[in-house]
Amino acid sequence: MLSVTPGGGKSFVPVILAENLIPAVAEKICWVVPRNALKYQGEAEFTDPRWQTAKRLRAADNGTDLTRGYDGYVTTYQAVGTDPECHAAEFRKHRYILFLDECHHVADGSMWHKALSPMVQDAVLVVKASGTLSRGDGQKIAFMAYKDGKPDLANTGSRRVIVYGRRRAIADGAVLPVEFRTIDGDAEWEEQDGSRGQSMLSGEESVKALFTALRTGFAGNLLDAALAEFAALLREYPAAKLLVVAPNIGVAKAYHSHLAQGGYEARIATSEDTPLARRNLDDYKRGAYRVLVTVAMAYEGLNVPEVSVICCLSHIRSVPWLEQCFARANRLAPGKGRAVVFAPADWAFRNAVGMIKREELVPLSDGQQELFGGEGERGEGNGNGEARPWIIPLASSAEGTDLAETAQPALPSCAPSEAEEILRKNINGIISSYLAGLMPGNRHSHRLMLYRRMRLVVAKPVPEMRQAELEKIWLWLRREYGSFEKKKVSS
Repeated sequence: MLSVTPGGGKSFVPVILAENLIPAVAEKICWVVPRNALKYQGEAEFTDPRWQTAKRLRAADNGTDLTRGYDGYVTTYQAVGTDPECHAAEFRKHRYILFLDECHHVADGSMWHKALSPMVQDAVLVVKASGTLSRGDGQKIAFMAYKDGKPDLANTGSRRVIVYGRRRAIADGAVLPVEFRTIDGDAEWEEQDGSRGQSMLSGEESVKALFTALRTGFAGNLLDAALAEFAALLREYPAAKLLVVAPNIGVAKAYHSHLAQGGYEARIATSEDTPLARRNLDDYKRGAYRVLVTVAMAYEGLNVPEVSVICCLSHIRSVPWLEQCFARANRLAPGKGRAVVFAPADWAFRNAVGMIKREELVPLSDGQQELFGGEGERGEGNGNGEARPWIIPLASSAEGTDLAETAQPALPSCAPSEAEEILRKNINGIISSYLAGLMPGNRHSHRLMLYRRMRLVVAKPVPEMRQAELEKIWLWLRREYGSFEKKKVSS
């Protein structure tokens, strides 16, 4: 088992396995990845002149001849799930090493789990690897041993575990630390009943404010701030590149137009399966242009070490997703000395980044993140701050730039027992305020519904939760029922 921080060199491991274990231990290697972009990247990894290996892998989906004479193949979880017998038959014919990349995408008991099981059973060696070894949907990771609700990373007679965290990688000079620039702003929108709403991004209505800000003037302000930093950085690192992350394809096109009006040559790559997107990505990697606008492709699968500035105009506030997104800029490249992320200063973002910076939750914690989408694939247009059809964005503007490191979460600095007591009071306060606003006859059914939803986030009663689990529930309640929160308890 490999738990390696994003950017820590995990993609080199299949090359090491193939070079040292074929043909002595196995005949071939199968590398399974969550996205097509990673499939082609894995195929190219074996041709990188740095590795000096004669082994070669083929990017494949399904068919009767998966390797076509090569030393193995790279495929996706989706391909295996579509035709599991095709891959199972291949493993029965040859002695295979199985490398499950970003294995957290496979939920225990899922269709992918069942499809992969024959391959796992027949492989001579199974290597599971992840940059974010956690799921936020309450499900366990397939093929993973658990202890006390967390992945069991203890070595046993048949299992060896390697952990390489972000702090160690930074200390080793394997990745760059990321600097954060957060901008707050004011947003105004129209509710479904025609009334007007208004809030700062860091205010009580941060979800609606963020949805509005990503589609109105604030987004342009944040883009301009990122562009100014990018222009300054180009003077010290001429190979630098800028990555712009949008909430969905339609908004990505608007950002592209804003960049074009500013005189910047930029392209869009939002769907990895189109020839145009792949061509734009290839041109971006080789330096044909320096600014790329994308959506969900901004995390796993985009390996462009020259990316130095990220403008994170995404609605997603999942800790694993954000860490993967930031890792697009932390790669090392000759002459590169800095990695900078610009983002809205909404409470959820600042809290998520604070948790990443503290390294309390990454990568092997109880999990305080909400993942969006099913079977490990995050859909465009889903998640926190997105898909809010009951409001109409009207206007927004940036208030200023916070040039300091992103603040710590708004939690008291106190002993764990005291923090747990405060969190429980805050949680009960939100629930009580929500139920108090309902008709008396509806409260019991809504209470049951609410607690069932909470069990999907953390599968235990609130009185039994530890601090990390309570923080997770609190974050979830603030996102889903934050408008009912009267006043946070702070002491």
